[in-house]
Amino acid sequence: MKHQCLQRRQFLLLVGSLLATVAMPTWAAGASGEVKQLLGQAWRNDQPLKLGDPISLGDHLRTGADSKLVVRLDNDVYLLRANGSLQLEKKGLVLGSLRLLSGALLAVFAKGNKQIITPTVTAGIRGTGLYAEASEQSTYFCLCYGEVDLSPMHQEARRFRVKASHHKAHTLDAKGSIEKSPLRNHSDDELAILEALAGRKPHALAG
Repeated sequence: MKHQCLQRRQFLLLVGSLLATVAMPTWAAGASGEVKQLLGQAWRNDQPLKLGDPISLGDHLRTGADSKLVVRLDNDVYLLRANGSLQLEKKGLVLGSLRLLSGALLAVFAKGNKQIITPTVTAGIRGTGLYAEASEQSTYFCLCYGEVDLSPMHQEARRFRVKASHHKAHTLDAKGSIEKSPLRNHSDDELAILEALAGRKPHALAG
């Protein structure tokens, strides 16, 4: 118990230090971002990435095996896990959609309308925290907090709204079926770190 309390205090100190040191982005609003953390290998448009490299709208991001990439783009922060493929799609001068072709993505968003598109679902988001694991066969989608509109197999007629204050997950497959699912493969602590990198009070620690 003492060890767990010590770990938690150390985590809180880490989040506090991130909040204290995160600077407002120097790039033009909505135009570009930066690699904030990198473990293993990752690529931007098939070119190797390193810590601090710029990220721009329209980029295609990939991660290798046993790798993790954390990117801040404007006021959103994305964590792309191993063997992931993510396309940052433009809508004019701002980000319109995140196309998660494969792999797992944990993300926190500022207020505003954006989309996440996987092979089996389109998700309309308005400022939230979420986690998705995507393949051609199915998508595991957890709304960690906030509000999202889910369209199975990209069908507007089947769109439904999900609201959550603390994790509500579904699995949506290529046949259009939807099943409620348990929490898996992500944590409140990871979300708190991403929110801190965005310069916001971590949702998981609020209240």
